Amino acid sequence: MVSKGSLLEQRYGEQEAAADARRRARSGRQVLILLALVDALVLGTGLTAMVDLRRLQTPGGTALRWTQAAVFGDCDDYLSYSVGDRSGGDSRTSGELCRDLRASTAQARADSIRIGLALGPVVQQARAAQVEVVLTRDRKPVHVPMRLVQVGGRWKVVRDGPTCAAVGCA
Repeated sequence: MVSKGSLLEQRYGEQEAAADARRRARSGRQVLILLALVDALVLGTGLTAMVDLRRLQTPGGTALRWTQAAVFGDCDDYLSYSVGDRSGGDSRTSGELCRDLRASTAQARADSIRIGLALGPVVQQARAAQVEVVLTRDRKPVHVPMRLVQVGGRWKVVRDGPTCAAVGCA
């Protein structure tokens, strides 16, 4: 004859086994959901990076990136996305130029909320382009015409007098 206590223990054991099976199934689903979310985030980040890199292959994207660097003092992008005017006599080293750029853009970094950039018309020839960037400071737009040239397959802004006067080159 089976005792009442062992029958109760057997029943508890069955319920625990069923609960363990449900827990395993639920944790398996949670892992799959987590993996799907991580995959979606990685894919989204990759697509965003791809669009940004593709934009930099255009004259307009390069002009915007360089203008942002010139206005806010990002020396690496400032030098990477531009070339000096051939007639210029700037004899500063890269370090001196970067120091001057950071010093001249300190106020813009402090007031970045009041500065806006927009892309205007773009006219592209074979290895040269004319781009207009609209630089807004304190709600006052300034239309900045820029010359760009292709150097080694990449577009670069020509740092000339008119461009630097409007943007504020170092």
